[in-house]
Amino acid sequence: MVHKKKKLETYIKLLKDYNEHTNIYSKKAYDVLEFHIQDSLTLAKIITNSPTTLFDFGSGSGLPSIPIAIQNDQNTIYAIESKSRKTRFLKTVKQELNLNNISIVHQNLFEWTPLKSPHIITAKAFASLEKIETIIKKLHLKNVTIYIPISKNQQEIYKNNKSVTFVTNNNYVYLKKTI
Repeated sequence: MVHKKKKLETYIKLLKDYNEHTNIYSKKAYDVLEFHIQDSLTLAKIITNSPTTLFDFGSGSGLPSIPIAIQNDQNTIYAIESKSRKTRFLKTVKQELNLNNISIVHQNLFEWTPLKSPHIITAKAFASLEKIETIIKKLHLKNVTIYIPISKNQQEIYKNNKSVTFVTNNNYVYLKKTI
C-alpha cells in the first residue's frame, strides 16, 4: 500500500512539473486535484483489481487511468488520447512509475481500431453519454460497461433514463451503463 501511495504522490508531482511547461491540467484546478485523485481511486475499487480490460476514452492528464493502473495492477488499461502533448506526458508517467499494465494510445477514437474488446470503458470529462455510445458503436464493441464520473447535477440530467444506473461510493457518483 505504501508503494502505491508513493506512486500516486510521484504522479501528482510529475503532473505539476510537466504542467509548468505544457498545459495538460488546469492550474486553477489544483485545489480540486485531490478530489479527482480520490474519485479515480474510488472508481478503481468499483472496477476491482481483477483481470479486466479497460479503455479510458480521452485520457488527458491520466485521470482516471493512471490512478486505476496504480491501484489495480491486474487490470489491462488502454489510455486513449488524441493530443500529443498529453500522450507524451502519459508515456513519461508510465515509464517513471513502471506501469506495465497500461498502454498509451495516441489516436483519435473515431480513427482507432482496437486490437481487443474491453470489459469496461471510462470517460471522465470527455463527452456526453450519447457521444460515447456513438464511438462504441463505431468501434463495434459489445458487452461493455461504461462508467462515467458525474456530478449530482449531471445525475439529475440522466435520472429518468431507464438504461442507466448510478453507483455512489464515498460521495462520488458514476453513471453506469452496459451495452
